[in-house]
Amino acid sequence: MTRTRTGRHRATTTRQSAGGRLGCVDVAKGISIVLVVLHHAVMFLEPHGLVPGPLATLNLALTSMRMPLFLLASGLFLAPVLERGWRTLLHRRVALFGWLYLLWTLVQFAVVTPLPAGSAPDFAVLGAAELPLVLLYPDPSMWFLYALALYSVAARLLRRVPGWVLLAATGVLSTLVGAGIVEFGWHAWELTARYAFFFVLGWHGRRFVERVAARSSPLWVVTAAVLAVAVAGASVLLGLHDVPGVAFALNLVAVTGGVLASAQLARWRIGRGVAALGRRTLPIYLANVPLVALLTALLAGIDPPAAAQYGIVALVTAVAVALSLALYRGLVAVRAGWFYDLPGRWAVHPRIG
Repeated sequence: MTRTRTGRHRATTTRQSAGGRLGCVDVAKGISIVLVVLHHAVMFLEPHGLVPGPLATLNLALTSMRMPLFLLASGLFLAPVLERGWRTLLHRRVALFGWLYLLWTLVQFAVVTPLPAGSAPDFAVLGAAELPLVLLYPDPSMWFLYALALYSVAARLLRRVPGWVLLAATGVLSTLVGAGIVEFGWHAWELTARYAFFFVLGWHGRRFVERVAARSSPLWVVTAAVLAVAVAGASVLLGLHDVPGVAFALNLVAVTGGVLASAQLARWRIGRGVAALGRRTLPIYLANVPLVALLTALLAGIDPPAAAQYGIVALVTAVAVALSLALYRGLVAVRAGWFYDLPGRWAVHPRIG
């Protein structure tokens, strides 16, 4: 009886009956969006001496999982959109993501530019000279939307190519970019190339992801975490990070651990809250950078003890998430939902996240 209940529990965790949606995917997206906001908080606060060293190191280590896991989740539900043809794809993916990318890049520029110098790192947002080239050089903080539109068009064009060929090609590309052998001269382009593999994996490897999630257990989560730490530690201590395949292997281990942890967390009550964030990633992603910049401007100049810095980073992360969602509700309430959707009759009314 116990074994039967466990099997049923795992089945409902990995797949919901309605629409076949992976039960843990919202948890994975919730984890990813919190890590994205945390990353921005660390990036903005660190130049002001408001980030303790261990937390900065942890944030750097989470790079291996943060965006690859997000892209894996985004690719899981691409197939139905591709089946509906070019018109649907261009409307729901290219036009929507393109509009939001351009609009919020401008919003971000308008909010951050007037702030005191140092409120935002130079490499975090586009400057006035770079803004006219926003379609050629993706914004450092908004590149994810740009990449989703680009990936979707490429997927439609390459839909007849076997999945294993695309996985092999993007895996090689990820290996070369991760090792620094292939460079694009613009960080956002390098991220787009490096993490394309995980979007393709979500697109063509849905059943594989389901099987990994179904096998999740505390032991597997701990094993993946230990393996990730071991690979990361060896790459640093032995200077192996630039060896082809090491960074890619670390991404694979970290993303596997993320899937296992998401499936495990989905079985607990706390997972409901994380999943709720995962269903609202869009408004958080769009607004978090300007909000983190504003909070950084307010905190610049204080000199708290190291122990308090952990709380400051956590507070900025939590407040940025809360304000992003409040802003979304407020703008929708005053009929300004076009900040999150195409305007007028072109509106997509996407499922948030």
